[in-house]
Amino acid sequence: MRCFTWLLGSLLIFGLGLTQTRAQSVAGPLVPARPIAHLSPPDTTFADLEFLRGELDGARVVFLGEPTHGEGNVLAAKARLVAYLQQRLGFTTLAMESGFFSLHKAQQEIETGKSVAKNMAASIFPIWMQTQEFQTVLPLVGPDGGGLRLMGFDPQLSGDYSDDLTDDLEDFLESEKGAKNLNYTLLDDVAGYMEEHFAFPATLTLGAYEAELAKAAPLLARAANAPQASRRAEAAFWQQCLRSLGALARDYARHDPNAKTADTFVAADSNPRDAQMADNLLWYLRQHPTEKVICWGALPHFANHVEVLQNDELRDYRPMGRAVKTALGPNQVYILGTLAGGGSHGMRGTAGTPVPAPAPGTLEASLLAAVPTPYAFVSLKHDAPGRQLTTYAFDYQPIAGPWSEVVDGFVFFRSVEPPHWVAADSTASAAAPDTAALGAPAAAQAAPPGSLSPAPGRGGTVLRRTVAVANVAGVRPVRGVVLDQRTRQPVPYASVQLPELGRGTVADGQGRFTVALPGPTPLQVSSLGYTTATVRSPAGTEELTVLLTPAAYTLEEVRVAARPLPTAEAILQNAVKRIPLNYEQQDYAAEVYTYQRVTSFDTLQLEDEYVSRFRVPAGYQHFTGNFMGSGDYPSRQLQQLHVLRRGPDTLRYKPGGRYGDPQGHDLWAADPVRTSPLFKNRGARRFQLKLDSVRYRGADTLYVLSFAARNANHRSTGTYLTGVYQGRVVVRRRDYAVLRYEALWQLDTATYNGVARKNFGRPTQVASLYSLLFSADRTTHVVTYAKAANGRYYVRRSVGQTANAGRSVKGQPFNMQSYTAHFFTILPEAGPPPLLPARNQPRTPAPAVPDRPEFWRSYQRPALP
Repeated sequence: MRCFTWLLGSLLIFGLGLTQTRAQSVAGPLVPARPIAHLSPPDTTFADLEFLRGELDGARVVFLGEPTHGEGNVLAAKARLVAYLQQRLGFTTLAMESGFFSLHKAQQEIETGKSVAKNMAASIFPIWMQTQEFQTVLPLVGPDGGGLRLMGFDPQLSGDYSDDLTDDLEDFLESEKGAKNLNYTLLDDVAGYMEEHFAFPATLTLGAYEAELAKAAPLLARAANAPQASRRAEAAFWQQCLRSLGALARDYARHDPNAKTADTFVAADSNPRDAQMADNLLWYLRQHPTEKVICWGALPHFANHVEVLQNDELRDYRPMGRAVKTALGPNQVYILGTLAGGGSHGMRGTAGTPVPAPAPGTLEASLLAAVPTPYAFVSLKHDAPGRQLTTYAFDYQPIAGPWSEVVDGFVFFRSVEPPHWVAADSTASAAAPDTAALGAPAAAQAAPPGSLSPAPGRGGTVLRRTVAVANVAGVRPVRGVVLDQRTRQPVPYASVQLPELGRGTVADGQGRFTVALPGPTPLQVSSLGYTTATVRSPAGTEELTVLLTPAAYTLEEVRVAARPLPTAEAILQNAVKRIPLNYEQQDYAAEVYTYQRVTSFDTLQLEDEYVSRFRVPAGYQHFTGNFMGSGDYPSRQLQQLHVLRRGPDTLRYKPGGRYGDPQGHDLWAADPVRTSPLFKNRGARRFQLKLDSVRYRGADTLYVLSFAARNANHRSTGTYLTGVYQGRVVVRRRDYAVLRYEALWQLDTATYNGVARKNFGRPTQVASLYSLLFSADRTTHVVTYAKAANGRYYVRRSVGQTANAGRSVKGQPFNMQSYTAHFFTILPEAGPPPLLPARNQPRTPAPAVPDRPEFWRSYQRPALP
């Protein structure tokens, strides 16, 4: 039996559905309906909606529900209803089915004059924020002109602001005696895991987490009695926030949503979440007694007495709407749902699933027959109290019963359609090369990466050559193993490159590799943390052993001095504190030379180089921060392009992997001091840090630190589906500037492969995105910084190498390597920001950049590492 299913949208528990039951043959007479000509958000006269004034009389809370989150014109109609409720009926708060903490932080930022769009993007689930239809809500929010306040009632964690929860709690409690006794690391680990996995971490205990919440309670109680009203109000918020988090943790620990399937999930499994959503909303109403609140979310959550419906599963379900109506009284709460007579519903950007044709005798069928307009309003509260009706209001399943006990009114749509993707407001793109110029596919559908060897350099110029077809006469397989020179242990996934042939391979997890060679050939073998070794393949069939020497950073003069050493944590904290002094804080621009190549097995598929103008705005801090184009994000103007090699299947390949991991390859991720969580305030708590060595170069003392994410989640890596994030940084003691950064990224293959297997064969977007099974996916990223004439440090060079292997879910093997190098030259002026298209208007494609041989003949290329 299919039950109240969770529909997943990117990292979000998507909504509720219902067990499909046979509708009872209860055919009520036609309920009086008021035709509505249109529900277009731009129409602000609202004359056609004035009847709602009497319908909603006395209501302090209006719930605007939707059946599945997959109806675009329903979202657009709700946006117009929000405008009417605000501008005509005096409603003051928009409460979203999104994170309680995140929307509180967003509201605080908006009150200080920060961007409404950016703050909503950082707090509201993307199922709404990434749709065109929701964008008309944004101008209604904010302090200007009596705009709406924001709040979130969901205990779940949503948006980028969730990453700040533990840090903000620590900041708030810092002045309270005993605050340092809290285990903020444990609190952050649990919050991060719940945000990313919608579950409680198996490696921790619920008791330990609740003990830390209990430690915070008396501290917050003291703050709640502070003389300052603002501190008392903030303490009250944190008290409710920790209650909400505790309830969420208990729910996840006792009823792991990830252990449920569509066949085992029942509506009552949502009871703990619904109870806490109601509690959070009621808390807000008590704290703000004059606010009138519009609630936006799924109709099943907003429903009242669903137990009266003729559905066995619903008899045990207790939605939040019922709790709120019970607490406030029936006249202070109005529940508005939607009905559909046809069309389709589904994830944004898809054709959707057809809406089932209403059966004769259902409310939808009678409205289709009787109402000529596209929309109509039905009041069950006034025109059909207690009447037995059959509707498809919950997940398009026919359910009979006295619906006036569940919903107060319906807006009827003759037809619905899926939402549309929001048009990006930025000219930036996260693709590695310019997609228009290089023909690269979307990251999610790109092929696995490859690698290739750098062409030999001379006098600072990289000499380019045509890749000749190898003479395959006498080709034989050469086998080898890569070992650590000191320990003689295997070096897994080392890169094995053949400079003379322009191809290469990657060692397996035991350091072993096999490559086909026509004769004795130079090989370059490298791995993060080791000096590159150049060896010649044997003439015979003996196995080749390559020894790599651990040497991540080569320094000049080395001397040892006895002095007290700071801890790794203190060094990193000082480096983070000095970032505003050491690194550019204003807009800047650079000319960037990029070289990239991709190899599939032993075949070079893509090799090109290009020069671009790269502009970085001052506010750019997060690689993934350009949520639906609302953030400060760099822009690139491609100026010159030179294609050296394109294989027969070039469109399948992009640097960084078929999965599309951008780290190490994308230009937007080339500056980790700016974008990595490692270099954020209090970021050290998410990493294991060690002072590896102290080196001396001339008069400078250099600290070499190693780091490893304790939990490789979004909070510690800035991206998703990462299994390993570790590396080293070199910090100059004199000014605590980061001079060099080395990182190793590994895909969380267990999670990725699990999703791929689970969705194989399903006609869903998830199945198309997760279509591979990885045996390995490894990226190294090395960045060096240099000091410019203005005293600020900038990226000088960023080099990424990726190797991955596995097979598609249908069995086709892949073995890919890629190499990307960016070289930066800072320009005197940043120049103006790019002109953005009007909201919801498509970008004008960038003109194609021709290959200009005369430019490349005189261009002084940097030497590739």
